[in-house]
This record gives sequence, structure tokens and C-alpha cells, in this order.
Amino acid sequence: MRAGRPIRTLLLLVALAAAAGCEPVVTEYHRRSSFYRMASDVELVDEYVDANGRRVVFIEDGPLPSEQAKRDEQSRARAEAKKAERARLRSEAIRAGKPIPPEAMEPEAPKKFQAREVLDDGTVIMQALLPDHVLANTMSSLRNQQYLELWDQMVAASTKREFQAQGMDVDDFVRFCVQNRSELMMTLNRMSFGYYGGSEVIIERLPDLSVRLRFAPQIGSQFVFREVFITQERDGMKLAGIH
Repeated sequence: MRAGRPIRTLLLLVALAAAAGCEPVVTEYHRRSSFYRMASDVELVDEYVDANGRRVVFIEDGPLPSEQAKRDEQSRARAEAKKAERARLRSEAIRAGKPIPPEAMEPEAPKKFQAREVLDDGTVIMQALLPDHVLANTMSSLRNQQYLELWDQMVAASTKREFQAQGMDVDDFVRFCVQNRSELMMTLNRMSFGYYGGSEVIIERLPDLSVRLRFAPQIGSQFVFREVFITQERDGMKLAGIH
């Protein structure tokens, strides 16, 4: 395929097993803009096997496997170079009988990201970097009946403004959660299971970085709530609505 075309192709030969007589499988990666999913009248498949036995995979968001491998290699090389420089500075300071400078010290390991954290005093802290974090935090809040924490930390500011514009407030939100708790949990639970695979949950990433998750038509009728809207704000992803 010519360079510069909107869809780039990467062919990878993957050996499935070392047993004699086992044929390699060709995996062909295509880059596909998420616009096509939004504009299409039919559901688009993410992968399929063609008539020649070749596995075809479409990548909508993020780099191709070869590109990601190159980025990872570059990142490791930068980390090793910084580590070597810190070691050099420490060695020079020790030989000179001087204190080790701050820039020569090994950095502290970054704190592991936690979507939901319970402090010693029982305070719940929630944050979300990805849509599935929003799903998980919302489910946990509903399960534990922590509706105020859900409103304060996970509900989008735009949604709160809509509530206020309609003369409603957090009390109305809590009432909605209490009355629809079971149905909301059913929807969120199924959304979570289908988020990373399968065809039951359709994920649409919109130009404004918001995300719409909806059930495929074949199962949508089984649920009262069929869509979840998630938006990006300065401090992470937030729940914009469940319909």
C-alpha cells in the first residue's frame, strides 16, 4: 500500500505453535478513523478472517502494534539514559567528597493510580482516566448507596448545570438513583463486561473527547437504560448521563 494513504497496513506473521505442520497466521492491521463508525448506517466489525485465512484487524484509536513497540523501545532507552546520568552524577559527587545532588537521586516510584480509594477515615476518593473507570466508580457508588459521593466526584459539571436549569438539584439526583438503582446496575454491569470485547457494547468516541456507550440492537431491548455518556473534564472523565 502506498505511503500517505489514510489507511496504513501492517503485516505480521504470528506463529501459533511450534508443533510440526502448524501453519502461521497472517494478521493484517488497518488504521480506521472512528469517524467511519459514527457515519456508518451498519455496525462495523473490528476484526474478521478473510477467505484466505488471513486475520484482518482494524485499529481506530491508538498506534499500530509496530508503532507502539517503537514508542516503548524509545521510552526504555530514555529511561536508561537518565538512569546512567544519575549514576554518573552520584559517582562524581562521591569521588569529590561532596553531597549527592538532588538530580542524582533515584526518583520515587509514582503512586499507583486508583480509580476508587477509601481513606482511613472512610472518605471515598474517586477519579477516572478511562471510560471503564467511570463505569466502575458509578457501579460501586450505586452498590454502596454513596449517591452524594457519586454526584460530587463523578457527575459531569455540564450535567449538574442541566439539573439546575430544570429546577432540580442533588436531592433529585439521589431520588433518581434510589428509584432506578437495580436497572442502572444491570446496565452498567453489562456495559462493563462488554467494554473490552464482543459486539454487545458499541463505543463511539466523539470529536470533543466524550464517549458514548450503547447496547447493540440485539440486546438493547432487554434493558431500561441503554446508553451511557461520558465526558472529558480537566480532572478526568465524568459521567454525563445514563439514558
